[in-house]
Amino acid sequence: MFKNIMLNNQWLNTFITLVDVGHFTQTSEKLFMTQPGVSQHIKKLEEQVGTLLLQRIGKKFELTQAGEALYNFGRLRATEEADLLISLKTDNPYSGDCRFGCSGSMAMFLYPKFLSRQSKHPELHISIEAAPDQRIINEVLNNNIDIGIITQHVISTELEQESLGHDALCLVVPHQYKNQKMTFVELNQLGFINHPNGEQYAEQVLRANYKDDYQSIKQIRKSSYINQLNQILLPVSMGLGYTVLPRTTIEQFELQDSIAILPSDTVVNEEHFLIKKKFRQLPKRYQWFIDLIKKQ
Repeated sequence: MFKNIMLNNQWLNTFITLVDVGHFTQTSEKLFMTQPGVSQHIKKLEEQVGTLLLQRIGKKFELTQAGEALYNFGRLRATEEADLLISLKTDNPYSGDCRFGCSGSMAMFLYPKFLSRQSKHPELHISIEAAPDQRIINEVLNNNIDIGIITQHVISTELEQESLGHDALCLVVPHQYKNQKMTFVELNQLGFINHPNGEQYAEQVLRANYKDDYQSIKQIRKSSYINQLNQILLPVSMGLGYTVLPRTTIEQFELQDSIAILPSDTVVNEEHFLIKKKFRQLPKRYQWFIDLIKKQ
């Protein structure tokens, strides 16, 4: 009823105090005002809301229906404002939203660890956006997420960036090829299991290890595509192809006995960077997650 009206806080406070005290004279004494001043505030408030708020009965008064509604509204708003002020002064490390962005492979690695933290502190609300680097950068800049993990160095006056180390990109093949030195032709005959980061990863690893035979990503024979990260290695485990993934992602796969990492002459590493807004102070609840990420 009153949500869309810009109420004068001073007049509203006078009205609420009057209702609580129940007497004009005592209200004026409590607010260090004159009694006519109290009456003037009530009159102006009635003009602002466009209706009568109370009926005077001698030295007493009765609230109208609108007066009761405004009183309840004012008390609720006062409570909400008090709660807000308390929350602004309180930085609880075990409560609040925690918003992250990273690649799908990193999300699969970190999410179980994050959930373990949430299970101990249910007031934490964790969300991870699995997305490409540029989208993560934009989301951090737009304050939609607070911490991002990306694989490229960014030059920005608005971002803080810290290196987290690197993760090896590995060729993964069915288990029967374990410890074999496969040629590019043999890999192509097997077929590539593509995924959202598949071509980007394959380009780096194949170019580094098969310089004589590999020229471009167009040469790769693709046998399947899947965008569900936890399912990428399933067709590999069934002997249907090979793929390229970070080692930490490969180690999360349950059927380790059915896959193998192909030996490589040249190891290709994917570097990771933690980014956050430079002038945006993060709540204390993020520190545990930052420490965990840095340890991995």
